[in-house]
Amino acid sequence: MSDSVGSLDELFEAVDERLDCPGPSDGFFGEDHYFMVGGGAQLVGRLCGETMVMAWSDDPSMIQGARELLSSSVAPVPVVGTAEWFVADMTEAREGGTGVPKHQAASKDLGRIAADLGAVGSNRVIP
Repeated sequence: MSDSVGSLDELFEAVDERLDCPGPSDGFFGEDHYFMVGGGAQLVGRLCGETMVMAWSDDPSMIQGARELLSSSVAPVPVVGTAEWFVADMTEAREGGTGVPKHQAASKDLGRIAADLGAVGSNRVIP
């Protein structure tokens, strides 16, 4: 099964179906996540819990720029995606921060996201 993803909302819905993101009924009001990419451009992403982040753009250079930001993390950042979108697990990169995340997705199965949505993945973001 290969779903096409045409917007950030569609990507979030697809991820939520597969990973069961926490929501307002769980006390999580995930705000959008902003990536500052080349030239001061801003890419809007979304959180699924406190450690899963995703972004979508019809401009592949925006996605590439955000993936390069993720690759600069000291800890490995598992990520799956295409030229138009990605989903990343920031759990290890976030460790060492303030406390244990209270709101997590029920699953962190990026392999399922990749298989279902026709993405490719890696254990470390490779620009």
